[in-house]
Amino acid sequence: MPKILFITVGGSHQPIATSIKSQKPDRVVFICSDGARGSKSQVIGDGKPCEVRKGTEVIESLPNIPTQLELGDRFDAERDLVLIQEPDNLSECYDKINQKIREIKQESPSAEIVADYTGGTKTMSVALATASLDNEILLFITTNTTRQNLIKVESGERSRKATTTGLLVTRTVEKALPVYLQNYNYTAAIADLQNLIQSTELSAAQTRQIDELLDQCEGFDAWDRFDHRVALSRLQPYMKQANIQPYGLFLKKAIASRGLLDTKFDTSNGMMGHGYEVVEDLLLNADRRASQRRYDDAVGRLYRAIELLEQVRLFKQYGILTGDVDVAKLPESLQPEYEARKASHGKKKVQIALFQSYDLLSKFDNDPLGQLFLKYKDRIFNSLEIRNNSLFAHGFQPISESDYRHVNQVIGEFIREGIAAVIPAKLKSGARQFPQVL
Repeated sequence: MPKILFITVGGSHQPIATSIKSQKPDRVVFICSDGARGSKSQVIGDGKPCEVRKGTEVIESLPNIPTQLELGDRFDAERDLVLIQEPDNLSECYDKINQKIREIKQESPSAEIVADYTGGTKTMSVALATASLDNEILLFITTNTTRQNLIKVESGERSRKATTTGLLVTRTVEKALPVYLQNYNYTAAIADLQNLIQSTELSAAQTRQIDELLDQCEGFDAWDRFDHRVALSRLQPYMKQANIQPYGLFLKKAIASRGLLDTKFDTSNGMMGHGYEVVEDLLLNADRRASQRRYDDAVGRLYRAIELLEQVRLFKQYGILTGDVDVAKLPESLQPEYEARKASHGKKKVQIALFQSYDLLSKFDNDPLGQLFLKYKDRIFNSLEIRNNSLFAHGFQPISESDYRHVNQVIGEFIREGIAAVIPAKLKSGARQFPQVL
């Protein structure tokens, strides 16, 4: 695996030579200021452009750095020289360095790339350090702990790995993570946190902090995929934390609610609430998909939520499963109709779909959800045409933001109003959208 060194060049050649001798790279990329008085002369200047000074006195003149160090084919002036026109312009410095790093990564993906930011202007050094951090490149600096000359690095000093752990942790936790959480992008958050753990030497306190954040991101990621058991296992250890406890309590209620219909689901450690938490969970998930502009997914979740609402209501209130209707539990006036339906289809089970289920609810005396459905029925039917015409149902039409807003305005409103109608006020679940800060 070839080793490639990026190094900034200033007015002194000595720290550059020290770094190259220490790193022993297979290829060197010099970052220099351009122009007649630029540091490029230290690299490609003719004669003896490198000077050893004592104060203002030149005590020795030497050939350019590649010649001094006999770099040979480890340096190609046409390929390995990054020239900066304005060495105090951070944008130019960063852009050119970052572009070169990416170019080499693409050309030589297996190469080990390191960087030394000792030489050059402060701006050039900052640019190389920043680009290196952004591209996950090891940083080195040529100095020593007893440095007394603050003007330049003198001969005899050493190249050592720069300490960047604190900066990397801060950039990830305070800069990158909030952006991911704002967009519910747990996959990216988890990847960055795992990368910190695997590639960075963390202190014990930093390790605890990153482990906590990783657990919590993995918990919400699993929950976002309806893997409620894994979500609880990740979030349970943090239930005493004020920022996690409300979510943990709602998750436990969603687990118990799911178990009403999902008989194979493990409901241990669940907490019984009003029973409709799994429907609220779906609504919140639909909101997250919409915020990510995934409108097909959002509408699909709204459809499942309105379906799940009637399924929970029929089972919880009347002991009726829509996939296997117990005719004996129906109002007596409806039993002959359902027995006839069962006989005509030659089936052992009577199964009812979405609108049939709500029609059934409306025939129970004073059922609030059934009565509400009668008010919304035509609007629900019309709004579901958008879902039915999409590729995820029966058609090919993509769902736009305005389509989603229309469906949510009808179905989302119906579901929220329906849940409020069937639960006592004292049993509100505390459902809330996932946190955007941890």
